Amino acid sequence: MIYRKVIAASISGAIFAILFGLSVPYPTSSPANSIWQYLSSVIISIPVYLMYSFPFILIYGGVTSLLSEIISQRITNHQNAEFVVSGVLHLAFGAGFFLFLNPYAGILSVIAALLFFVTDRYLQNKRASYRLTQALMSLEIPIGVWILFMGIVYLQNLVTGN
Repeated sequence: MIYRKVIAASISGAIFAILFGLSVPYPTSSPANSIWQYLSSVIISIPVYLMYSFPFILIYGGVTSLLSEIISQRITNHQNAEFVVSGVLHLAFGAGFFLFLNPYAGILSVIAALLFFVTDRYLQNKRASYRLTQALMSLEIPIGVWILFMGIVYLQNLVTGN
């Protein structure tokens, strides 16, 4: 179960950073006046968001997801009830992490928790047995996304001369 959580964190962490980058492109830059400025801001923001969000998703999300699954399995007898209780616990742990600091951050952490839950359930429904090597190899997903977008930033700077 722990290996599946690491894989789910790798996938959902990369997806979260990409979605967050698309919806909130680099907040310190000026508003985009063209599609190229928007894409440039998105490309710069994704590695930054990934660098800060992935450790939290991996560690906090993995631990709380494991707790959510164990608790829901122990207090329910039916598969559908276990799904609902686990989902509610995922969202509660997601909301609880940042909600007391900043409501906006709380909303983001709920979105990350929802992505984690959906990804983990998808992997669980495949009914595969995950091994340590697969979990370690899944860490290549966020690393690959980071390298890809940083490479694009580098090439963009070469072309524009910045």
